[in-house]
Amino acid sequence: MTTEAEKFDKFGAEWWDPKGKLFSLHMINPLRFDYFAEKAGDLKGKLVIDIGCGGGLLAEKFASAGAIVTGIDLSPVAIDTAKKHAAETGVEVDYIISSPSGISKENIEKFDIVICAEVLEHVDDLRGFLADTLAMLKHGGLFFFGTINKTLKARLLALFVAEDILKLLPKGTHDYSRFIRPSELVRVLAENGVEAEEIKGLSYDPLRLEFRITGDTSVNYLGWAKKLLD
Repeated sequence: MTTEAEKFDKFGAEWWDPKGKLFSLHMINPLRFDYFAEKAGDLKGKLVIDIGCGGGLLAEKFASAGAIVTGIDLSPVAIDTAKKHAAETGVEVDYIISSPSGISKENIEKFDIVICAEVLEHVDDLRGFLADTLAMLKHGGLFFFGTINKTLKARLLALFVAEDILKLLPKGTHDYSRFIRPSELVRVLAENGVEAEEIKGLSYDPLRLEFRITGDTSVNYLGWAKKLLD
């Protein structure tokens, strides 16, 4: 049985091909970065960790904006691709093959910003994963997230239409049983002393062939939260 991390081993250099199998990530990357950056304010010198960074699309954006970025992923192929691309572009990111549980103990309350974008729907234990992840966030720090809602509409659009019809992602990328309702995510964040500030929809417009940030969270959504001060 293929693990969630192994699903992404096969992409290799395609992580950075805007016309490849992961082209939909290239479509949403500017949107999600601009949204997160607006909430973060000045990124210069901020300590940022991108959990499940893949080939480094979002990590490089933050690093290029002046942040000090660590990117972690369980896929050795993705991390190797990310390192090679960063070397080619001259962008400095510290890439590590690891899960949050593998590095959280030595990084307790270290980061100003923790990112989990398009990764939460791939984890086996959401509560455990977020407990380890959010432990690395400083008090007053920001948590940025993006994932897929657990609705019938999401099952139709994010699986059948996106993977089978429009080919926005390779077939088998997602598993409906792992999708997460916003209410569930908000509850788990609160259990870890993190308060959700905003949740927005990331909607695909089939007429314009583009994604937009909207008020419709029924399929894809993103948002930000803040770790409460002591």
